This record gives sequence, structure tokens and C-alpha cells, in this order.
Amino acid sequence: MKRTLSRLLIAWLITATLQAAAGAQDKENAYLWKSHVTSVTVFKNGLGFFMRQGDVALRDGWCVSDAVPPAAFGTLAIFSHKPDETVDVVGAGPGEIVEFDGKDAPKDTASKKSRLDSCKFLTVQLTYLREGKEYTSCGKLVSVGSEYVVLNTEAGSSAVLLEGVKKLQVLDNPLRVHVSCDSGKSPAKTTLGMAYLRKGVTWIPEYTLKLIDDENAELTLRGTVVNEAEDLVHCDVNFVVGVPNFLHTEYLAPIAVGQIIRTIGAAVAPPGLSNQMMNRGSIVEEKFSFDKPADSVGREISEATGNLPQWEGTGATDYTVYTRKDLTLRRGEKIIVTLFVKRIKYSHSYRWSPPEEVRHFLVLQNNTESAWTTGPCLAISDGNALSEDLLKYVPKGGKGEFPVTTAINITHEQKEAETDRKLKAYSPTSSDYFYDLVTVTGKLELKNYGEKTAELTIDFNVKGKPIEVSDDGVVQIDTVNLKLIERTAAIHWKIKLGAGETKTLSYTYERYVPSN
Repeated sequence: MKRTLSRLLIAWLITATLQAAAGAQDKENAYLWKSHVTSVTVFKNGLGFFMRQGDVALRDGWCVSDAVPPAAFGTLAIFSHKPDETVDVVGAGPGEIVEFDGKDAPKDTASKKSRLDSCKFLTVQLTYLREGKEYTSCGKLVSVGSEYVVLNTEAGSSAVLLEGVKKLQVLDNPLRVHVSCDSGKSPAKTTLGMAYLRKGVTWIPEYTLKLIDDENAELTLRGTVVNEAEDLVHCDVNFVVGVPNFLHTEYLAPIAVGQIIRTIGAAVAPPGLSNQMMNRGSIVEEKFSFDKPADSVGREISEATGNLPQWEGTGATDYTVYTRKDLTLRRGEKIIVTLFVKRIKYSHSYRWSPPEEVRHFLVLQNNTESAWTTGPCLAISDGNALSEDLLKYVPKGGKGEFPVTTAINITHEQKEAETDRKLKAYSPTSSDYFYDLVTVTGKLELKNYGEKTAELTIDFNVKGKPIEVSDDGVVQIDTVNLKLIERTAAIHWKIKLGAGETKTLSYTYERYVPSN
């Protein structure tokens, strides 16, 4: 009778425990740090700098996390948001293991219950003894009673006698974080941040230039974000615009990568968090296997970090960050964001490099608050497409040329004639091989059939040494090819050609040619 009652009591306890566990399916462990992305800084080279944040309770200063993103080069920066706390230990591996052997952890039932209670609602593996044999069971730990532990497994619910538990391993949460406090007492809860660089997100800039009148235009910059990394929900997205400084071109040490991440993080973190990341962060390095040769991986590291900007000091003035707040962009989605619409000044310019055609350009004045990054641009005039080409990087306060088309209203002609020859003027050796010194005189003739004055820049290359140039032309000698028979130079003119005006530019140069 006693044995029967005992079995009934055990069955009743197990049933009650299972019923209690059934109502705890959707609960989460208080010591599980579940962070969310608060901001991402997107570069055009396919890298993104992510910042995560989340509140968590601490058990003796410890918490676990399932968020181990594929950080570039295996480096993560984890930090506390509170000024008197420090993330001093970060561990990563297959999962936290606790052995109840009296050495790693006490093996009395009360200690086991306390430790298992801290793992409720986590996926764990328990090693336990039953009737002298050792067994293992994996599942979500949903209930810890005075005598039994209940796991939800693939086959259903399983009850394990608490007294027989020998070993606990926390699965699916490979990251362990320890937080210490300046007071020496471990905090009960905290707010942690995670910063990391990873591949999978990029942005593509594109412009629309609308000509309003003869002097004013409207420039619109849009960014297309391509997200193949992770979900961004109510997240601030920073678009990096400008020309970043190249930090490194060789292999990069892991500690240097950590410094880069902290430096970037200090720039995009909210005020007051910069010092937290710099001084109270902990770096954890994971080993990832690459399906590429080591030298190839090294080149990728070098190239990627070479495109990272220097956020501190004078380097911060070399580029700009545009921020759009509260964007939601799921993994696999694309989105187009208008970054600015600015009214700018523009003018016309023409370039001629004989024997090519004269080219027409729009000169755009960047009087906005930031630099313009390189990107495709569509120019529109009176509702019609004027040109589609590449608008190259223009610094703040600078000017940029945007190509339009061939200038058909400006005709051009080039004429050259030999005006003098000195026979056998040079012999490189004492042999019978000689060079003649030839003098060539040329003319460049231009006529403007347009209705307005045109500003022209002429860049003319000659194979020889210029000795005479008209109209204040500037001569630039090629200092690389200085041998007599290899000498080259460039002549530059800047002129204004009025409507209906004809202009003739003249020049004379010398060159050595083989004697007949």
C-alpha cells in the first residue's frame, strides 16, 4: 500500500510539474541578454558597423547571449552603458558547462535547484544518474521543482530527478558576459551594448540634377540600401559620404581591428557612451574558418579596413554621415531613402583635348553643408533628360564637373607644319646613326556658333619641347621622359570665346626624329 501511494504521489508531482511547465512556454530567462540593433553605419564597400543594445539581469555578474553575429575578422566589442560598470570577461564557445561535483559547483540538491532555476526557459542538456546508469536529455528547461526538473524535448515533456543531475550545459547561447562594478559588488541588472563590423549591407548613392534656370539647379541625393545582413527594426541608419582615409594596406593584427571598431563606435554612439566603449569594453576574438586561402583572406581584411574612415582629429572633416532615424528594413529587403534635396549654383564649361571633340560640362558648386559622394547622376532640363553620367566626389565648398555631351556649337580645327630642320643635329653614339632636330609650328582654331560666351579649357599634348606658346598658354614638361628623343609636354589654355567669335591659338615645339 505504501509503495502504491508513493508511486501515485510521484505521478501526481510529475503531472503537476508538467502542467505548470505547459503554462511557461513563452517566458524568457531573465539572464538571457537579447539585444536589438539600435543603429547601423553603412559603407559603400559592403560593410556595416552595427550597434546593439538590451537590458538583462545578472547572476553573480554573469549573463548569456545567443547573439553572436559574424563580426568582421572575428572581433566583437561589448560594453556597459552604465558609467560605473565594466565588461571585464567575455567568453564564447559551445555553451556554459556546470558540473555538480563539489568542485566546480556544490552537489547538494539546494545548490542544484538554485543553479537550474537561473537557467529556466533556456535550452540545456542535463546529464543525470538513474538507477545507477548515466543518461542525457536535451530540451527547454521549463520548470524546476523541489524534486524534479522538466524539459520540453522534441518527443514531449521529460521529468528528470533533481537529485540525480550531475552536469548542466547551456545550449544555443554561446556567449557569456561578466560585468563588474566599481563598488566591488556585482550589479543585479544592467544595460549592455554590442558593436561589430560585418558584411552584408551596403548603400548605393544616386543623384538627380534638375536645372531650374541659367544659374540655379536642384540636386537630390538618394541612397539605395541593400540589406542581406540582419533585420533592422526601428533602427537609425547612418550613410557614410565622402572619401575615407586608408588606414592599412597590409595584413591587420586582431588588436588593430578592435581599435578600429572602438574608434568608429565612439563616433556613432550617443553622447556619453564613447568613453564606455573605449574604456569599459571587452574584446572577444572568435576563430572562423574561411573557404579561401590565407593570403586571400588577408587581402580582404586589408581592403576592407582600408576603406574605414578615421573618425577622430582632422580626419573627421574628410567625409560626412547622413542619418535617417527609425527605419525598418528586414533582411533581404531594399529601400530607397532621400538623403537631401539642395538648391545649388552651376555654370557651363567646355574642354578640348585635340584631336578629340570639344566636350560640354556643367560646373556644380557645392555650397551645401557636406561633401558629395561619387554616384550616378541624371541631369534634367525642362522635363527632358539632359545627361546621365557619373558625378564624382566633390568636397564641401568645392566644384565638380559633370559631363553633358559633345559641344556641337563649337567647331575646332588643328593644323601643323614643319618650319625648320637641323640635319644630323644629334648622334647618341660615335656611329653613323643621327637624329634631326625638327621645328613644328601649329595652330588650333575654334569658333563659337552658340548664343552665349563659352569658357574653354584646352589641354594639348605634344611630342617634343614647346618653345613658343600664344595667349598665355601654360607649358608643363613631362619630367619622367627626359631623353631627347622621348620628350613630351602638355600645353594648357583657358580662354573665353564669345558668341560668334573665332579664336586661333598658336604654338611651336621641337622634337628629334631619325635622319633619313
